[in-house]
This record gives sequence, structure tokens and C-alpha cells, in this order.
Amino acid sequence: FFINHLNGGAEHNDKVLIKHLANKYDVTLMLSHEIAPESVFGYDLIIVSNFAFLSQEVKSKLEEVRYVIYEHDHKYAKNRDPSRYPDFLIPADKITNVSFYENAACVVVLSKICKDILIKNIPTANVHSIGCSLWSKEAFRVIKSLTGVKKEFDCCILKSGNPVKATAQTLSYCEGQKINPILLSEMDYESFLLKMSKCKRFLFLPAVLETFSRVCAEAKMLNLSLTTIPKKLGFASEEIFDLSGPELIEALEERTRKALVYFEKLVDA
Repeated sequence: FFINHLNGGAEHNDKVLIKHLANKYDVTLMLSHEIAPESVFGYDLIIVSNFAFLSQEVKSKLEEVRYVIYEHDHKYAKNRDPSRYPDFLIPADKITNVSFYENAACVVVLSKICKDILIKNIPTANVHSIGCSLWSKEAFRVIKSLTGVKKEFDCCILKSGNPVKATAQTLSYCEGQKINPILLSEMDYESFLLKMSKCKRFLFLPAVLETFSRVCAEAKMLNLSLTTIPKKLGFASEEIFDLSGPELIEALEERTRKALVYFEKLVDA
């Protein structure tokens, strides 16, 4: 999926990467379910993001060329959630796409915990963590402009139709705790950030291990306190997790810059 198909964190992340690379390289966009096996040839590098609908035949052909996996949601685990297993050690019969990960020039992940888990379960994969999601310079400017917004509401939660975001369970928790949350729905990005910035805290109880959690980082950049399940947050495995406001913004700006440079090096290698 791309941002025009789905308004999700991975799609916002990919949008930043696509725009950055397109300023320097000729970039072709492909939808995984539309790719023909022979269409993978003739590129310096293929960056594979969401490949849930990529056929096995195309994956086999990709292993003949140079490709990078940009991992957003644990597609090496059949259930997409390694946190369900003790010590994140996935049973062998529950691991999938092993050859596809092993033959990638690099598997780029978003956080330290994701790198550790992937190496633990597929030791022969070449894994690199960028330690962040990606934001555009424009997005950072908007976030900076909202850090001083007056807090008018107590608590907000994410309203999402994606079951892994656990909106229904979070609402049940709020009911039990007598919390009346503001719902952050899929509105345009600036309106989403503005509405969030007016709240004192963000409550996020994901159903699976988030590879980073862009929305939690945005909450902290906007000076909200965060109530969550740290062991299900890739962001929580990073040393910058304790930062907030301008300090976190600065750290994520620098990490985004380094990540984009790293992707350029992958293309140029």
C-alpha cells in the first residue's frame, strides 16, 4: 500500500522515503499484488516494504536481484507478532519467508528490539536498525509549531479500524477507569496533530509489538505524557524513549536524516 491507499504509520513512513529518494534517483512505484515476476529485473535496487500480497514466484525472482526489505510489521512471523512467544523466540513452524529475509542485501528495521528479535529468529539475515520512523521536514515544522499549544483535554486515544491498534479494547479500559477520551480519527495529518497537541496524555495499548510506534513518538514530541505497554513498543527499546518535546524532536530529526543517508548508501552500493 501507499499513502493514497491507506493512511497508516508505515505508509506515512514510506512516503517520506519515496519523496527523498525521488529527489536524487529515478524511482518506480509498484504495488505488490500487481507485480509480474519478470518486472523485478533492470533496477539498481528494489526496496520491498509491505509485501503481504507478493506472490511466492515474485519473491523467488527477487532473490536473483538486489533488494532491501524495509520491515514494518514482522512478516517473518506467521502471526505478525513475536511478542506472543517467550523471549520472542518464535517456534520454527511459525516462522515464514526465511529465504526471502536471508537473501536480502539488508533488512532495515525501525528499532533495536526489532533487530534483536529478527537476528534471534533468522540469524543469517543482515539487519540494520535506523532507530526511528521517518518524518518530513514539513512534518517536523508542524510538530514544533504545536509544542506550546494549551492542553484543553485530559486524554486521547487512537481511533483505528486496524485491530492491532486495539481501539475497542482501549475504549473498554477507559470505561473501566472512568476516562472519557478524545478520539483521534483518520483526519488529515495536521488536524490530527493539532487535536493531539491539545491533550495532556496519550493512551495506547497495542495488541501486537509495534515496530516503532510513530504515533507514540508524535505524542511525546507534542509534550503529552504516554501511557502504554512498553514491551509492545519498539520505540521503548530506544534510549531516546525518555525524551519529549524539543529534545525528542531534535533527536528524531537527526535519526531521520541519518536513516535517509543510509538508504542512499544502499542504493549506491
